[in-house]
Amino acid sequence: MMIKSTVLLIFVALFAACQSGPDKNDLAENIKSLQKAVGEAAQPAPDQVEALQNALVGYAEAFPKDSLSVRYLSKAGETARLLRQFDKALEIFGKIEQDYPNNKEAAAAMFMTAFTLDNDLKKMDEAKTAYEAFLKKYPNDEFADDAQFLLNNLGKSPEELIREFEKNAK
Repeated sequence: MMIKSTVLLIFVALFAACQSGPDKNDLAENIKSLQKAVGEAAQPAPDQVEALQNALVGYAEAFPKDSLSVRYLSKAGETARLLRQFDKALEIFGKIEQDYPNNKEAAAAMFMTAFTLDNDLKKMDEAKTAYEAFLKKYPNDEFADDAQFLLNNLGKSPEELIREFEKNAK
């Protein structure tokens, strides 16, 4: 009876170990391979970029406390913007802000949220609020000057900006 119980416990432990989830090294190697393929392509195929995005998010979801996860999420947000999946990009940037608030990537994610709302989605009221929130939370960040410039020029056409620059140059 004792031997059967021991064998059963060993079997259950081995089974659980095999079912414990994805292997971190395998996922990291897959990401490296996909990054290389996308990086080497003159014009990467959207499905390649989306596969990379999914791998980056998958790694972060599988290993949220790993030091690479927040950086991978940031790259996933960039790929979502590249694919013009702006709502997905906002979702990823929001996840970074929520799950990694003390990481330097949180400031970049907050800036990219405002920039995506402004530049890609043309949601000026939301972009204004997002830029202001960024500047309030990160007034000394490397993107603070950019955020202030974009906030000051929110909604202006390129022609209006050129006229202002020419006027200020005189």
